[in-house]
Amino acid sequence: MSALRLPYQSLEWRTFPTDPERVAESPPPPPFFGQERARAALEMALRGGFHAYLVGPPSLGKHEALLQYLRAQRVETPPDLLYVPLSERRAAVLTLPSGKENELAEGVESLLDEAARLEALFRQGAFLREKSRLEAHFREQQEAQVEQLRQEARAAGFNLLTSEEGVELNGQASIPTELAARLEEVTLHNLALSAEAAQALRRLRREWASHYLNNRVEPLMRRFPQARPYLEALRDRLARAAETAEAFDPTPWRPNLLTTSSTGSPPPVVFEPYATAPRLFGRLDHHTERGVRSTHVGLIRPGAIHKAQGGFLILDASSLVREGTWEAFKRALRNGQVEPVTEADGPGGLEVEPFPVQVQVVLVGSHEAFEPLEHDPAFSELFRIRAEFSPTLIATPEHYWAFGGWLGQQGFALTEGGLARLWDEGRRMAEQRDRFDARLVELRALAEEAAVLAEGPLTAHDVERAIRARDERAFYSEEEFVRAVQEGTWSFRLDGKAVGQVNALVVLETDPPWGRPSRLTARAAPGRDGVLSIDREAGLGGHIFHKAVLALSGYLRGHYAEAGSWAATVSLVFEQNYVSIDGDSAGLAELLAILSAIGEVPLRQDLGVTGAVDQTGQVLAVGGVAAKVEGFFRLCQAQGLTGNQGVVVPRSNLINLTLSGEVLEAVRDGRFHVYAVETVDEAIELLTGKRAEGFGGVHEKVRQNLERFRELENGENEGHE
Repeated sequence: MSALRLPYQSLEWRTFPTDPERVAESPPPPPFFGQERARAALEMALRGGFHAYLVGPPSLGKHEALLQYLRAQRVETPPDLLYVPLSERRAAVLTLPSGKENELAEGVESLLDEAARLEALFRQGAFLREKSRLEAHFREQQEAQVEQLRQEARAAGFNLLTSEEGVELNGQASIPTELAARLEEVTLHNLALSAEAAQALRRLRREWASHYLNNRVEPLMRRFPQARPYLEALRDRLARAAETAEAFDPTPWRPNLLTTSSTGSPPPVVFEPYATAPRLFGRLDHHTERGVRSTHVGLIRPGAIHKAQGGFLILDASSLVREGTWEAFKRALRNGQVEPVTEADGPGGLEVEPFPVQVQVVLVGSHEAFEPLEHDPAFSELFRIRAEFSPTLIATPEHYWAFGGWLGQQGFALTEGGLARLWDEGRRMAEQRDRFDARLVELRALAEEAAVLAEGPLTAHDVERAIRARDERAFYSEEEFVRAVQEGTWSFRLDGKAVGQVNALVVLETDPPWGRPSRLTARAAPGRDGVLSIDREAGLGGHIFHKAVLALSGYLRGHYAEAGSWAATVSLVFEQNYVSIDGDSAGLAELLAILSAIGEVPLRQDLGVTGAVDQTGQVLAVGGVAAKVEGFFRLCQAQGLTGNQGVVVPRSNLINLTLSGEVLEAVRDGRFHVYAVETVDEAIELLTGKRAEGFGGVHEKVRQNLERFRELENGENEGHE
């Protein structure tokens, strides 16, 4: 079979709608359209209550699709969760039925307002009478003690004087020891009675305050039995404040609501892109007053785990690794509880009860992001469901209209021509005619750029202008390369024939990737070194590149075994290359250059060549084939198309030829050609114009020269003996 020159009809791949100007209308697609395998895995996770992880390359819209999918789920309404104080030093978690947190907060606020009303209670007549009775009781005891001491002093010839400072004896003689001791006894006893009176008064205030508060707390306790320890602690604290008549700050005693939901509402879906410890687990803040730092329940700030209680928590896998929070997060999931993060130098003293973890977690990231996590045995235990996004979708009509519906959801109005052009760009990005690139985020970005240029619904022309503008922004280096070729700085031949020289097609790893030719030369001479890659010897060749060179050596040894032992040294180099190269897509070009150099058969210089080669001489598919064809076309166009120029590609790459309209038109007009080959022999015949096998064929010439090389090599060896 000979090389196949591909007609325009076999290369045309673009979508041509019936009415390009009509506004495209399609219903919104379901979440994960085209990613049914990932959706089925997530459905399994949701039914089983398992944690899951969503894997796929960037720009697929994984986060957006997941958020949309989870927000449409219906789960049992989660309870409200609060932190409440049990004392100035302890905080506990309180669980309430959904929607009850506001009722509790209102009841607590009313109770806190009672602190201001208690002083009014102590001005009531009943309390004042009880207070007066109590004070009179202790005053009578004190006066009785003083009166008895006065009588004893008078009997001894002394007077007992009383004042605000206390009591003292007055007389002409020295105070007897017994009387002085008696004076001290009465003084201490009265002081003790004063202290006892003050304590009794505090008890009285506390009893009245407790009785008053009980009447207000009991209804709350009946409504919120779960909150009894908290309400009792609050009641006791208010009573204690009333007992001592101290200023009371209500702030530390208010409940701190961390999560809430209403019956029938969607479950909480929380996406936390920055998985730092405070953002995940919450934190305990503090405030400073007069240089003193303190904290309380109200300063517990919720984290993503708190906000997602009863629902779903979405985390970026790479952030967990980057922020170093995986170990702590793993412990939280295993133990089912989490504590807020406190500063190392923050105020201590508040004992916070661990918060229960009741969430389903979905980690999202690329394959590379999950590599360090998958090495941890605990990861597979905690995250048993793997949902994987495909980087491409099958290019079916159903997916075509689903893509249009998705763009409509994103706010774009398009004509059918604009939709078709974006669709084709997705196929071109996938480098396959029957596949569509699933990087919807990048296609949306292109639509956004087209919308800037459009005056109405996006048309094919608007999208084409946006694509052209995007390419031009990245075209500077390629433009400089073409200019350097035209000026002769880069040496290329695009016509005629040359021995041991071929235009190999390569792709630059840029965004977008640019294809361009690289002049590949080979020189052959007698020797025993086989094929020497100068690029590899110079440290510019990668592992795959070296593998391709070894595969060529295997082909040469097997194909020319009858010529005897290998007695040739062939040097191979990509001329004017100063950067690292890798891959096997230059294998066919390298082999053609080697055979041309050994057999002294000239090769066409108006053809660019790409394709990998195995040891049997089969030409294998390569990547970036459309970019390579367009890169060679661009250079030929700059030098002037002759009508004979073209490219040689593997026949197995036909499905990947999503060529630009400019190249397709040149093929249609006969100004440029695309050839497909399956074997090395087909490529040999195309580039040499000679048959590969048989009398006078290329392989015969190669064998003849190899035999001559062996004779020369043996003659040299004999001369040295």
